[in-house]
Amino acid sequence: MPEQLMWEPDVSRGEWLRPMESEPFASILSVVPRGFEAYARIFHTVERDRPRATGTWHGVEEESLFAGVTDIDAALETRRSTWAEVAAAFGTTMHSEAQFARLVGLGEWDRSGVVAPDGWRYETPPEGTCDPDSFNAAARVLARHTTTPSAGVAAVWEGWGGLMSSAGFATYTAEMPDPTTDDRGLRSAVRAAGTRLRATLRRALTRVRWATTDRIALFHRDPEPGTGLLSREIASGPTFALHGGTGRTYVLFQAGADDFTDPAWGDRAPWVRPGWSPQTPSMVWPDDHAWFLATEIDWDSTLVAGSAGLVRELVETPGLEVLAIDPDARLTSDGDTINPAPETETA
Repeated sequence: MPEQLMWEPDVSRGEWLRPMESEPFASILSVVPRGFEAYARIFHTVERDRPRATGTWHGVEEESLFAGVTDIDAALETRRSTWAEVAAAFGTTMHSEAQFARLVGLGEWDRSGVVAPDGWRYETPPEGTCDPDSFNAAARVLARHTTTPSAGVAAVWEGWGGLMSSAGFATYTAEMPDPTTDDRGLRSAVRAAGTRLRATLRRALTRVRWATTDRIALFHRDPEPGTGLLSREIASGPTFALHGGTGRTYVLFQAGADDFTDPAWGDRAPWVRPGWSPQTPSMVWPDDHAWFLATEIDWDSTLVAGSAGLVRELVETPGLEVLAIDPDARLTSDGDTINPAPETETA
């Protein structure tokens, strides 16, 4: 079995990224470096579901749908969807600067699923992590566009719960009511809540994010480094910080694009909890700096900077939803100027 990816204590390997700190924070060029020939945006996959019995959520109450249901997976049809399919379902316009909330008519802070005219319920795409299939497909392309496919750096945000210490991570168990109980409402409510939790787990959003600069004190004292997934040596070692004061601090690992072409790469990643959907790195770059990939912790898409040939191949790769993007474009919540904001936002 291949060995685990090695920790990289030499944080000077990230110093070439310092010019990004002079760019406006949360701009594209503060997330990927200036100076590359082309830029691309990889859109994170969307989960959607609908009742198998009706084929639509319209006219269906979730509580009544799951009353008496013991196999939720059998009751719900689930699929993955592209942003372009989402836009088609809601009658909006897909483009390189699209914001998911604008595509589906959600308010900026509304994170719940929304039902489209086609009867499917669409969940918001995951933030801060690329779905494993898309990441794996992108890695295969990236490996062909560097002279050092087996050598590079993967930077993982230290703020993922349970990574550096046990802070920010918890396990939850839910016990179903006695199946003989007459409280039908209680049974159906728990089942409905379980369905939403299943969807959340599928998107790997149960990881609790916390920022060291602004977090709720859940403990009287912070747990010791090394009580989380990473060893004490790694958790207590040097970290690489970008955009000082924003909590963007990363642990570096030795990893080339080739390491991520294996669908089972998560088994070798020290930052991935066994049995969980793998948390993709926040940043990846090869030793020759031929390209740069970044998934900003608060964004629902991944950016790639590289050659025109690389971007063209990413756009044309089956199974990836990618559009070329201008590095001066805006990916803020109001950056989508083509699709209108919900009335509650403009009022």
